[in-house]
Amino acid sequence: MAEGKFATAINCTDGRVQEPVIKWMKEHCQVEYVDMITEPGPDGIMAKRFPEAVAAIKNRVLISVEKHGSQAVALVAHGDCAGNPVSEEEHLGHLRRGMELIRSWELPVDIAGLWVDVETGRVDAVAVITRD
Repeated sequence: MAEGKFATAINCTDGRVQEPVIKWMKEHCQVEYVDMITEPGPDGIMAKRFPEAVAAIKNRVLISVEKHGSQAVALVAHGDCAGNPVSEEEHLGHLRRGMELIRSWELPVDIAGLWVDVETGRVDAVAVITRD
């Protein structure tokens, strides 16, 4: 097991959202490190349940949880997303459906759905599921 406290972000590859998400997770999850799993438009991938992509993401999340003891997993969406070019309302729906998929994995983690405003770097938790 790795030393230190970890959380995991399933984040977009878009460079505008990396630092704001890491900062938010360190502050709100009280961790030292954030394992970053990146895909273009991850909320859409998770919500639409693309089998191969979801399996690859799940495998990486399991490594983070099992080997680093990750305490929380965040699924991230943002406006102006090239990988999932939908409205903010659709992104928020994708976040919620994606969070439910993560919940079905029955991991001992809290799950957050994060929205990043790329203009300001502001991160908002749109939904949180606490571990049972």
